[in-house]
Amino acid sequence: MTRVGVDREVFSSDAVVLLHEATAGAMRELDRLCAAALRETARRKRKLVERDVVSRVIEADNRER
Repeated sequence: MTRVGVDREVFSSDAVVLLHEATAGAMRELDRLCAAALRETARRKRKLVERDVVSRVIEADNRER
C-alpha cells in the first residue's frame, strides 16, 4: 500500500487473521473478500477495515454460494 501513498494500517490485525482463516491463503478468494471489505468500509465512511466488516462480508459471501 505504501506504493500508492498509503502510510497507515488499512486492515486491523484481527481482520487480517479472519481473512487468512476464511481463505486459507487462497489469493483469488483473499483478493475478492478484501475488495468487498474495502468497499463496505468506504460505504460506512470508515478508514480502517475491522473484523466486524470482514465477518459480515464473509457471511454474505457464504449466503451467496
